[in-house]
Order: sequence, then structure tokens, then C-alpha cells
Amino acid sequence: GWQAGDDLIVNSTTRIEFDGLVRVDLVVLPQHKTSPKIEQLWLEVPLERSRAGLFHYFPGRWGTAKNSGALPETGLVLPFKPFVWLGCEESGLSWFAESDEAWRPQAADRAIEIIPQDREVLLRLRLLESDVRLPVTFSFGLQATPVKPWPKGFHEWRIWHVPQLGVGSTLPIPKEWWLCHRAFPDRKPLPTLDRAKALGVKTAVFHEDWAPIQNYPMTTPESEFKHIVDACHQRGMKVLVYHGYEFSPLAPEWAELSDQVLVKNTKGQVTPGWYRHPEQRDFKVCYNSVWADRLADGIEQAQKRYGFDGLYLDGTIQPWGCCNERHGCGYRAADGSLRPTYPIFGVRRLMRRLYGMIHAGGGIISAHQSTCCTTPTLAFAHDYWDGEQFASGELSGDPLKNLPLDAFRAEFMGRNFGVPCEFLAYERPPHWTYDHALAFSLLHDVRVRPCGLTALEKVSPIWDVMTRFEVGEAEWHPYWESNPPATAEPESVKVSLYARPSAQGKGGRALLVVSNLSADQPATAQVTVDFARIAVAPKAAVDALSGETLTLDNGRLTAPLQPMCMRLVWVD
Repeated sequence: GWQAGDDLIVNSTTRIEFDGLVRVDLVVLPQHKTSPKIEQLWLEVPLERSRAGLFHYFPGRWGTAKNSGALPETGLVLPFKPFVWLGCEESGLSWFAESDEAWRPQAADRAIEIIPQDREVLLRLRLLESDVRLPVTFSFGLQATPVKPWPKGFHEWRIWHVPQLGVGSTLPIPKEWWLCHRAFPDRKPLPTLDRAKALGVKTAVFHEDWAPIQNYPMTTPESEFKHIVDACHQRGMKVLVYHGYEFSPLAPEWAELSDQVLVKNTKGQVTPGWYRHPEQRDFKVCYNSVWADRLADGIEQAQKRYGFDGLYLDGTIQPWGCCNERHGCGYRAADGSLRPTYPIFGVRRLMRRLYGMIHAGGGIISAHQSTCCTTPTLAFAHDYWDGEQFASGELSGDPLKNLPLDAFRAEFMGRNFGVPCEFLAYERPPHWTYDHALAFSLLHDVRVRPCGLTALEKVSPIWDVMTRFEVGEAEWHPYWESNPPATAEPESVKVSLYARPSAQGKGGRALLVVSNLSADQPATAQVTVDFARIAVAPKAAVDALSGETLTLDNGRLTAPLQPMCMRLVWVD
């Protein structure tokens, strides 16, 4: 496209992709040799205010949810961020740019403004606010969310993080993992996988120790891992294997490629990352480099060799800020300093290729990330796992201080992006337990993913309740609806519900999630439900996990709750 005036020519190239991503490359040129310099250029995107009450941006910071939440009445003022999303619990709009190289805002800490007005919220990108010689080029993108239809059956994926495996030359195999009969013919296998099957696991995730070289698509001995994959398949479980964001010095390609493919900082240096056995110190790799295709080629071959079904991607969707000029990242500012770029399109290309490999065969890509819901890259995942940014105890005590409910709705729910989310929780009793995490997550139709057998024992009954109720076919009524069919007292108690109305106006059923979010005070929840509105004729209310009969009188439910605990209440 093009536009022309007396002094300026504006050329644009717009690429629209099937998931709603729109890339715009904009060039502003002089009409004549004597044309004046351009003094100011803003990009403004207005959104209807009622649909833009939440925000999320990347990068965020570990230990806090300040990059997500409810838009303050005064709006937001930000330095350059490569990704900003504005929306509500059901939808939104992403804006993104890999670089601020051509930007000249008057104040660097005011490059982006989000301004609430009477009827709209204005996203303002201050591209230029000082004289700049032409031509000048800007590249940016927009993407409406949700990026794809909501999968009704995601409740039935039942993803479980397997205990530490230790195949072959990585770590000693724990006693409970005597699965490799050929390697250990004298040992009687303990029923780890059989127990997982009995607890309803349908998807098993093998973490980084499935392979001796970090983020490398090959393991040794191959026969042992193939045997474990077969054992999972025999028990009706799909298998996801770990890949991530690292490049290891143990990789055969290290000497040839490391300087070309690693993420570098503003000093042009690489910084050590993850340490693991066998002895290695792994480094962030940039998927704007040749390693993206090398890794994808290896994964394609490994899937054929080992027979796994999908991928667990640790940080892979995150477009890490990178200054490695050898593969096209970073740029030099006017003063010669090195500045980062964020390879959103490079990561997107990798994710699109992996999705094409995995999705066609019925597999799953599960993306683990923290503080990063960049929809151009997240769009090619089947679900995401978020929450590790609070792994240092930030949710102990009063969790709402560091993770307010509006922040949860903006980042940790997934419906607004079109990709289901699971919550990551490390159990650290008594300050933070799976019960606490479930009180948060189930209110938002989000499950806590179990890691290990102890957590699986806790989560499995919840899976079973969801299956028996058929929540995938139910109407979902969350606590934040403007006129919800269920309300609760006291203030610390929230209630969301699934409804399966009867077509004939008789019977029907409801499943209530009733949570006491007080950090230290028990509560006797008084829940009032408009059963007529959801076409359910109530006869009895039962705690779906304990079997306890609860008081239900004329549409009013009474349920005692401990601090930071929830009940699943089944009403027939």
C-alpha cells in the first residue's frame, strides 16, 4: 500500500496470517529532496473500554505479577516493550515489535502509553518525537485474541510431570523407576506407571533428564528410553519430551556454532545458565539463528526413532532479548552501544514448524514459560504452563499480595489468548500447598499440573470429578461476570460454577468451585445460586471430593472452608 502528500510518501507492506497475526512494515520517505524532516509520529490504537480492562506485557520480572493485571484508572506509562496485550477475560489485542531501533521518543521511559478515556482505551506508541532524517522504517504487528477456538476436550489431556527419570548415562535411576526390564532383569518393577494409569494420567511429560545433553534430541542408551515410551503407550498415555531454550557444551555442534547461535547481552557476552548432570553448564540459545532448524530437524528424526507423541517446551516460546549480531540480533545505537532485539518472528517460525510436525499426528505441544504470553509464539502451543516466577515463596503468607485475581485473569487463564493454561505450583507446606494453588486456579477453570506421584494423588480425584460432570460440555459462569448466577459471602469467598441444564427444565446439575481466599481466616461460605436461571432443579449438594453432604436450602448453600482452600460442590 502507499499514500502520498505534498511532502511525504508512506509505503506499507501488510502480511495477514491465518491465526489473525498482522505484520506491518512501514516506510516513511521524502517526497522531494528539500522535504522537511519529520518531527512527530505516533501510532494510536483505540479499543472499546469495556473490552480493554486487563493488560499484560513482556518482559516481566520474576517474583511479581506487575506485568499483568487490571488497567489502572490512570493508565500505564512504559519504556519500550516488545509485546503489549490489552483486553478482557474473553478477548483482546496484541501489539508487538522486535526492536525500538528507529524509535525516538522524547523520554525513553515514556515510549508506550495506555490511556483510559471515556469510551475507549488508547494504546499510544510514541515512535518519533524529534527531528529525524528520512527515510525511516518501522516494523510492528497486531494480533486479535483468542488466536484459535477454545478446545473443549483439554480437561481430558490429564498431563503429569513424571518423577526424575535418569535414563542411561544421565543420573542413577531412582528405585521407584525400575521400568527398564532389559537393563535390570533381576529387579521386579515397582508399579509407578501402573499407578499413574490407575490415577487417570493420559499424558506423561519426561523432563530434561530424558537426554544426557541438555535440549538435544538424542538420548543414550536409546533402547531404554524407547522401552519406557512403549510402556507408556501400552498404558494409554501419550509421551511429551523436554526441549527448551539452552545450548550445551556437550553438544557435538558446540565448537562450530556456539558463537553464532547463543544469546548475547549488551556487552556482547554470553552468560552461564542452567547447571546439571552429567557435568555441563548450559547457555541460552537464540532461535533467530540456524539452531532453530537444526533443533527442529533433530526433533523430527527423534520422534521417528523413539515414538514420542509431543513436546514439553521450556521457555522456547520466549523471544529472549538478544544482542548477537552474528545471526542478526541486536543493533548499534547512535552512541555505538549495543541494544537488544527480541526475535518474535524467529521464534514464531520455529513454533510454527514444530506445530506442523506434532499437531498432525494428534500430539500436544505444552509450552512452559514465566511472565511471557507473547501470542505470536504462544499461538502454536496446545497449552501453556505458567507460575514458576513465584517459585521462591512469593505466594506464601497472603498470595493475593503478589498475585492479585485480576493478574491471574490477565496472564494465567488462557481463555483471553485462546490457549488453555495450567498453573505451576511447588508444594512447600505449611506456607504454600497444592490446596492453596487449587483455591486460586479452579476458580478460573485452570488446573494445577501435578509433578510426581504425591501431587498426582491430590489432583487425580479432581480430574475424575471434571470427567464425570463433563465440564467440557458445560456452561461456565465465573465469579467476575457482571451478573453472575452465584454469589458468596463473606467477601473472602468467591464462587464460579459449571452448569449442565436440563433440556426439559427438570433435573440438570451444577458443579460449584467455592474458594476461601483469606490467608489466615476460616470462613463459613454462604453461597446464593439462581438455579432457575441456569435451568437446574436442585435436590442435594455434596462435596464432590469428600462425599460430605452440605446444607442446601432454597437456593442457599452453606459450606465451611479453611483459609486458602476450596470445595468442589456437586448439585444434582
